[in-house]
Amino acid sequence: MERSEIIQKIEAIVATSVNHHEFTMTEATTPEDVRAWDSLANAMIITAIEQEFGIKFKFMEMSSWKNVGDLANLVLAKVEKL
Repeated sequence: MERSEIIQKIEAIVATSVNHHEFTMTEATTPEDVRAWDSLANAMIITAIEQEFGIKFKFMEMSSWKNVGDLANLVLAKVEKL
């Protein structure tokens, strides 16, 4: 799976989870950059990403990413191990 495809899927998941599409997702995007991406939305996003990619995050992994690029790297690493 390509990294760009992962980012596109993350963008769709975030848009659905926060219930709006009025933002541009880049690798530098953080939860603070997206209206309504709060802790509840974050939990929904993480769960949806785990389901979409068939992976599971450990707590330390979930707290380690700072932006979408970091999250995409984490997803890619886990997908490559499948």
